[in-house]
Amino acid sequence: MFKREEVQLNHLKQEYENTPVSLDSLDKAIITGFNRAKAEEKKLYRKKNGFSSLLVVALLIIGLFSTIRVSPAFASYISSIPGMEKIVEMIRDDKGRVAAVEHQYYQDIGVYDKNDSLQVTIDGAISDEMGIVLFYTLESDKKIKEIMMDEVEIKAHNGTPLDGKTISYGQPYHSDDRKNSFNGTIEFFFQAPLTTKEYVVDIKVKGKQFSLPFTLNDYKAKKEYPVHQTLELESEKINVEKVTIYPLRAVVHLEMDPNNKKQILQLDDLRLVDENNEVWGKILNGITKSGDIDSEQEIYLQSNYFKEPKELYLVLNKAQAIEKDETTIIVDTEKLEILKQPVGSNLDNVRKEHGELSFDLHTEKEFNYFIFSEVIDAQGNEISKTSMSAYYDYDNGVNRIGMKLPVLKPAQNPITIELAFYPQWIKGEDKIKVK
Repeated sequence: MFKREEVQLNHLKQEYENTPVSLDSLDKAIITGFNRAKAEEKKLYRKKNGFSSLLVVALLIIGLFSTIRVSPAFASYISSIPGMEKIVEMIRDDKGRVAAVEHQYYQDIGVYDKNDSLQVTIDGAISDEMGIVLFYTLESDKKIKEIMMDEVEIKAHNGTPLDGKTISYGQPYHSDDRKNSFNGTIEFFFQAPLTTKEYVVDIKVKGKQFSLPFTLNDYKAKKEYPVHQTLELESEKINVEKVTIYPLRAVVHLEMDPNNKKQILQLDDLRLVDENNEVWGKILNGITKSGDIDSEQEIYLQSNYFKEPKELYLVLNKAQAIEKDETTIIVDTEKLEILKQPVGSNLDNVRKEHGELSFDLHTEKEFNYFIFSEVIDAQGNEISKTSMSAYYDYDNGVNRIGMKLPVLKPAQNPITIELAFYPQWIKGEDKIKVK
């Protein structure tokens, strides 16, 4: 790297390190599984910074960790792997994964399969005993405006199915100027620790099948910290059992206190903080939690696996919470009326548009969560949502929420919708020691 660029990047590093963490920024949640928003709607996704590709990658390496000058081994490692610039760009919002690359825990794979004009390449992976993140490239002999993966499945090389927990492989790729190549990630997380290193991932794109075998390197062992302490906001308690840190993510094992008066829906700014006030916050682009809202849960944070702090704390200042008798809304989809909702009446303007049942959610600022969970009809049967949408209408200052449901019979009305998120909060300042 040239001396001038290094000086610029070190200056940017100092600005980055002296910028306080914004808790408001942690309110953001990346809504996955949605179809690409309508052309006239403003999207929720974060914009890319306006640096050149070289500066983006260098800033990630320097700003989050150390300069290239003091880490020549890392500089050599990055330059030795083709396409590493794109890899780092895809993980730039996750400190733990960037740290994994810095510590040479990224594994170059480079296997590919071609079917007619399309080729799928597994460029590399970051993995641990509970998860695998694959970095891939989709290439076409012809320039493409839009493409996406239709199906993805992983299995052991001997054909044994894996005990999958979650899988994520993104949304459609769209390019108005048409491209020959698209890059992305596939994330697999599992119920039980992996016991093999050889796998096959089967991918379907535009009806074409691709099969890619690969072998992973040895995993680094997890770090587990028993906690058995309680976080508390406005007398509402969250019991933390332990924190397990893997190379891909940190897992906070917790349970809401059964004696709580309110239903805690979301721990908005739960984070790990070390003795130097360095923060590892929520996963910004992927699964953020799992489990039962009424019992045991796992909250996923960015991993500090490759850093060894002397002290480590779990900190919480804000959580979404509503009264336990207000965790649902009841809607008459024939009369388009809300019959029941939480105090405050934030929801109104029920309507049917674009094939969806839509609502307006009024908040002081944009609220980037899809608030609805299960939908139950009047007979107690669950109704499947075939699609969901959520965006903030800046012109009118309102959150628009919609979901596509099957055609309902009169006997199914009214429907009950369980709330997964809601713009009501409890606040405070609490932290517990993890290490």
